[in-house]
Amino acid sequence: MSDEKVQLVHETLDAAVTAPAKRHSRPTAAKVRIGLLALVGSLLTLGFVSRHFSACTHHNSKIHTPDPNFDAGKAFVAIPSTERLRENLWYYTSGTHVAGINRTQAVYTRDYFRDQGIHAEIAEYYPWLNYPVDQRVALFNATTGQRIRTTCLPSTGYSADGNVTGQLVYANYGSHEDFKALKAAGISVKDKIVLVRYGDLDGARGVLIYSDPADDGYVQGPVYPEGPWRPESSFQRGSVQRLSLYPGDPLTPGYASTKDAPRIDVDKAESLNHIPSLPLSYRDAEPLLRALKGQGKPAKDGVEYWTGPSELDVNLPQQGWEEPNRVVIIGNHRDAWCAGASDPSSGSAALLELSRGFGELLKHGWRPRRSIILASWDAEEYGLVGSTEWVEEHQKLLGAEAVAYVNVDVAVRGSLFYSSASPLYKSLLYSVAKEVPYVDSNQTVYQHWVGEYEREQASRRRPHHHPGDKAPPIGPLGSGSDFTAFNDFIGVSSVDLGFSGPGSVYHSNYDSFKFAETFTDPGFKIHKTLTQVWGLLTIRLADEPLVPFNPVSHAWDFKHYVDDLEQAVLSKLSEDGRGSSHRNHRQAKKAVRNLRHAQKKLLAAAHHYIFARDALVRRFGGDCAAATGPRQTYCIQWKKELNDKVAFYERHFLDEEGLPGRSWFKNVLVSPALWKGYGAQTLPGLTEAATDGDWKRFKRLERRTAKLAESAAKSLFSGKRQKDGKH
Repeated sequence: MSDEKVQLVHETLDAAVTAPAKRHSRPTAAKVRIGLLALVGSLLTLGFVSRHFSACTHHNSKIHTPDPNFDAGKAFVAIPSTERLRENLWYYTSGTHVAGINRTQAVYTRDYFRDQGIHAEIAEYYPWLNYPVDQRVALFNATTGQRIRTTCLPSTGYSADGNVTGQLVYANYGSHEDFKALKAAGISVKDKIVLVRYGDLDGARGVLIYSDPADDGYVQGPVYPEGPWRPESSFQRGSVQRLSLYPGDPLTPGYASTKDAPRIDVDKAESLNHIPSLPLSYRDAEPLLRALKGQGKPAKDGVEYWTGPSELDVNLPQQGWEEPNRVVIIGNHRDAWCAGASDPSSGSAALLELSRGFGELLKHGWRPRRSIILASWDAEEYGLVGSTEWVEEHQKLLGAEAVAYVNVDVAVRGSLFYSSASPLYKSLLYSVAKEVPYVDSNQTVYQHWVGEYEREQASRRRPHHHPGDKAPPIGPLGSGSDFTAFNDFIGVSSVDLGFSGPGSVYHSNYDSFKFAETFTDPGFKIHKTLTQVWGLLTIRLADEPLVPFNPVSHAWDFKHYVDDLEQAVLSKLSEDGRGSSHRNHRQAKKAVRNLRHAQKKLLAAAHHYIFARDALVRRFGGDCAAATGPRQTYCIQWKKELNDKVAFYERHFLDEEGLPGRSWFKNVLVSPALWKGYGAQTLPGLTEAATDGDWKRFKRLERRTAKLAESAAKSLFSGKRQKDGKH
């Protein structure tokens, strides 16, 4: 057996400053060192199309009513320019913009918004961040002390300080299931350094994370510069904050990291992993993998992986003319690990062009019916810090006024449109996609989306698939981007969208302007299409007389959530077999029946809402133009009631106690899965209780969830106006 070991040292310098902190050095005997500088100062650029968001009063003595014949959506779609998008992307990728350190870009974004006639400001927060000073990893002979290989590396956000040496264990993707498999094979990771593909992990001392070519390298196709896939020297940066517990500043969970806010100790921050970690390229992981060969057990049949162990912010508001105290927020994060051409600068370029489009509409006398806020978030890559702190600071006002949040993170990484969203958005997204041309083709975005989905289904040879029989799926929101605080913490209906595709240089130096111009979108036509979709979706949300959400889609998706939960329940009961009591079987199945009953109430209420909305349109028109005098006053009040019901509908699914073990997450319908990274888990509290076989907790959560669902159903009823549409 080999006597090689890995030593990993992660040294952190803690500081709480608003300007670049002085760098200090510490003596260390480590063969591997990462120095991290903790810095505070997250800058959000916010633009307001209508009013200053933080104001509690609205000065609308002179309400401007725009031309009712002006089609703002159609006019907007004609505005975006590929050349301007190219210029915007070049600007954002031309300099470093790691979280908290490039105020110039925040100011530039603010000033760009202002040039479009939109009020803009910068909001500052003081989260705990860390930056690398120096870092290395060394593979050495534990007996002789001879160094075999040393590599200089970037760091991971929120990696812990440390100086550790230990045997190396390979743990595949570092998932909960992977560690269970190691344990079942009799392999302990306690006091080991764990090598994983892109997890305190079962007592591990440290973690090395590498990008495997089987996932996004030469196995998939030609690598950069010959193709779009990741070369062997590419590092994938990222954060190791546990977003499934809570995002944002680790030291101020649940409240904003303002300058004078109280902080918890770093050692008590539950969202932080308290072991050092480093990202590796495949080139640097290869000698470590070779050192594992022949040690332990093969990680997978036919694959040369062995388990070991070895012996080695900006904000822009635009005020609405009719409902100024109802707000649609759109956002993209500005910070990046490197140049970040796709993540996030493709979205940042689109946000600037979108603001220019709004500015052009304003010049033509257009004003949105509801207020619009454009947000350029900072520190997303560390853990959704900027957006989370802003939401935590304004949670009461947002809870009372926010109608929707539209997120674009990676706007363009390919040519395939995708979206994850609250089910309320489904019909609206399909409608918008049908109105925007796909690049310069004779197809719409929707037609291209359907075509790609059908090809994918056919390639997988899925049963019961018939081309054209259903719209492409829109999945639930998990985490990993700035919609998280809106969707999971304050219940604002949210959507995330963009264009994806094959190839990946994600979170590496290769995600550059040159890569984008050469491989991702040479003519910047997909950037233009994304801007058109984003802008039209925002205009529909902010300007339609009746908020274009459909609660029927939401009720049907709730049924699917219960279906999935039932499968988890049956799977666990089957796994337990005779070890599970008859009472557990009976109570679990009864709980599922109760949820199905609640879903039927939701569906009935949703249909009732649609009936009432259609009745208003038939009688008065959606904008009440057919009503005069007292009837117009009545119609406007009816319309406001309908809009508020659907705008605040998802607030009814917030449980103030939060999910068990992670109380920051309030949404009982969906949250990031506890052990699946960014992936979504529907009915998370119930599903986790079932998976754990904790039937008492399951029953308690079922009662709370059913009660919340019934409250949501009741919210869609009320008032004589909605029952008969008469006055």
